[in-house]
Amino acid sequence: MKTRIKKLPYLACLIFIVFATPVTAKPTTLRVASFISPLSPQNAEVIAPWIQELKRLSNNELDVDFYPGGSLGRHGNYQLKLLQDGVHHASLIVPGYTPGRFPDNTIFELPLLMDGTLEASLAYYRMIKNGYLRGYKDTKLISVFMSQPYFIHLNTPYQTLDDLKGKKIRVAGYLQAEIIRRLGATPIGGTPVTQIRESINRGLIDGTILGWDSMHIFGVKHVTRYHIEIPVTYTPILFLMNLETYENLDPKYQALINQSSGEEMVRHFSAVTTALARKTYAETKGKDEQYFITLDEKELSRWHQALAPIEQSWILKNPEGQWRMEGLKEILTTIRQELPKDNDL
Repeated sequence: MKTRIKKLPYLACLIFIVFATPVTAKPTTLRVASFISPLSPQNAEVIAPWIQELKRLSNNELDVDFYPGGSLGRHGNYQLKLLQDGVHHASLIVPGYTPGRFPDNTIFELPLLMDGTLEASLAYYRMIKNGYLRGYKDTKLISVFMSQPYFIHLNTPYQTLDDLKGKKIRVAGYLQAEIIRRLGATPIGGTPVTQIRESINRGLIDGTILGWDSMHIFGVKHVTRYHIEIPVTYTPILFLMNLETYENLDPKYQALINQSSGEEMVRHFSAVTTALARKTYAETKGKDEQYFITLDEKELSRWHQALAPIEQSWILKNPEGQWRMEGLKEILTTIRQELPKDNDL
């Protein structure tokens, strides 16, 4: 008589072995992108160390891959869409490249309003956090920074405001265009910052409005010779995360991202760009055939008169413009009490 083998204990044993075997959790992978050079201070000294810190704090459970230099899409105009589509999980964004998406950001481009990069950067961050600016509800804010003060750089001679008449100046956004128009020049939009140098070389434009840090990063210092020393405006920059990606993370990873971002990162961005701006300014000023134009009292008055109407026009055109402007000035007052004057150059 054959003995019938009972299979149940074997199956039970197999199930026990499977469930008792330790399973190593697959790391959560994030793609962080930046369209600017891998060697730029924003990438090399802020974003890359931030990524390494996230990995360290998570014991490498967060697998964060960095794609600088536009390797996941080079054109600055497409960065926000790539982020929204999930190609990037976090990305450096120039809001001015997506007109209408962040409609109140132009308050920071109003001429002759800010006193320095750190002040302007902190004001930008606090304006977002305090709900003064539209367009941020469907994104996860990691950090911001403001460009260095924007000067006008030309490859043609300049002596007085009259010399700007008819000159083609590259701009980003309608407010920069209005500034250039009121100064008598012709604003040229649609040129990505990565193409300014080539456009000047080819004679498509006569100059640009740009900060000294970007003059180095994008090589524009090599194709301009006349630099008008009045800080006209700024450009806000965002470091955003895809909100759905953030919300799908384990809460412990969300906490790490929150812990390592915010105003501390704002200050870090400002410090590294200011250091580069000062270095680039000094190096350029030390070269032959580079001309730095300081405006005398009469010329300075002409600039102020030309640009003065822009702020009031912005207030009238912007929904709740007066409320936003009062909020900004209140925040600036607080920041100025916290900080020494931020002399960038």
